Amino acid sequence: MRIVYVSGSPRKNSNTDYLLKSVLSVASGRFVKLSDYRIEPCNSCRTCQKLGKCVIDDDMSNVILPMLLKADAIVLGSPVYFNNVSAQTKAFMDRTWCVRGQLRNKIGGAVVVGRRYGIESAITAINSFFLKHEMIPANRGVCGIAFEEGEIIKDREAIEAAKKLGERIKELGKMKGTK
Repeated sequence: MRIVYVSGSPRKNSNTDYLLKSVLSVASGRFVKLSDYRIEPCNSCRTCQKLGKCVIDDDMSNVILPMLLKADAIVLGSPVYFNNVSAQTKAFMDRTWCVRGQLRNKIGGAVVVGRRYGIESAITAINSFFLKHEMIPANRGVCGIAFEEGEIIKDREAIEAAKKLGERIKELGKMKGTK
């Protein structure tokens, strides 16, 4: 099964990365850190509606979108910023407009890390992204409580939930007939 884990955290070795890699440790796949790529925001030119592809020449168009199209599952992770996903995560989500209809029935997994408030809003944003693309959310999402670097290791419940998400993605993959 081809799974892409997308981290929208700008921090190196972030708590979000840790939880995503916990899911990856169970279900395998490829880890992608958005801050390592050049991703321009969507400029709402709507040219993609005519051409069937995004006209912005950056890493989102040339590297990440092809990865998503080949994936069976996408696990999207973000820290919570102002009760929502990070700017990197939001730019990523917006830039997938050009592939609408092409992510249909892929499995989606949501992972967020915050400081107690805003977590539900960020999970809702990611799950809404999955539903807009007619993807299949694996579960309601994984929520971690952390702020300082490495603090996530204290949230054993979130780490266990991340591993369960990995198991659920594998289970859904078998149901869909992907290996």
